Amino acid sequence: MKKINASIANKKAASLFAGLCCIIISSSAHADHVNLVLDEVTFPVVATQWVTTKTALLTVNVNATLTDASLVATRELIMSQLGKIAQGEWHITQFERSQDSSGLEKLTVDAQVRVDQASLTNVYAQVKALTKPGLTYSVGSIEFTPSRSETEAARAALRAQLYQQVADEVVRLNKTYPEQHYSVHSVAIDGMMSPPMPAAQMMRGITNNLVTMAAPGIIVSNELVMSAVVSLASNRTVNSPSVVGTKALS
Repeated sequence: MKKINASIANKKAASLFAGLCCIIISSSAHADHVNLVLDEVTFPVVATQWVTTKTALLTVNVNATLTDASLVATRELIMSQLGKIAQGEWHITQFERSQDSSGLEKLTVDAQVRVDQASLTNVYAQVKALTKPGLTYSVGSIEFTPSRSETEAARAALRAQLYQQVADEVVRLNKTYPEQHYSVHSVAIDGMMSPPMPAAQMMRGITNNLVTMAAPGIIVSNELVMSAVVSLASNRTVNSPSVVGTKALS
């Protein structure tokens, strides 16, 4: 019985070995007959678009002296008065508490809000009206630059332009080389804004007691430039030199 089992096992092992040899020979033969060559065409694409905005980023600086009022009450007062300067969603970007040489506690606050340009008409007068001893307000900056959401919307439109340019190039290339069947292999996108406006344009301050700023309703634009490096590829099949030589000999 043991001899019979051993014989069966040997036959199975031999059959398995023969099958593996067939697979190896088949793979080797296929490798001799087929050789995939990757043809690549690399080129740049560029798109530009203007990002427009009718809003401005207003920054207000607040300096307060803490007396009997608590820190929480002072903060609530400041937030309430910021709403009188300009309506919008104010964000505190700096909130520092310190003590001067005389022992008085000082509070320094920076706050920002994005508002329509029409809201800036009387901003300096409103800031001046709220200022009193122990609590002063001042305009830190007014930046007429697009918001993040406006910029991202423009970036999305630019990407669509780049993709369309790539699709058009694929069509042109396949018309020129119809046997190659080119398709997109990779697209590396790099987007950047044009140089920012000078500080003199971004900040409109008081000069010779005259307030100068962008007129309400004026659209301010920044140019956004986006580029990409595109690679189109085609897999074409050719006969290997060994196969050609074998056919010649036969």
